Amino acid sequence: MFATFTDWEFEDMDGAPDIARGMWPMMQAAGATSFRATQTGQNTVRTMLTWPDSETAQAAIEKMRATALEKMPGKVVSTTAGAIMVDLS
Repeated sequence: MFATFTDWEFEDMDGAPDIARGMWPMMQAAGATSFRATQTGQNTVRTMLTWPDSETAQAAIEKMRATALEKMPGKVVSTTAGAIMVDLS
């Protein structure tokens, strides 16, 4: 399992949950197995997508980020990714 993390800053947070829900089918079609979003500040969010492997994630993540920014004005603040070491869910 592999995870990608994106820190976002949006101009208006009101639409963020609906945009995320609307994008979930596209994320799944690209191979994502789960999605989490945590509001980390007034206008900031950290998202976590899990993928079966690094190759699947790397093939899809930039398109996912670009599509999100087309749907909701904002910017990517930072990104990181890596193999999941422990999953206790």
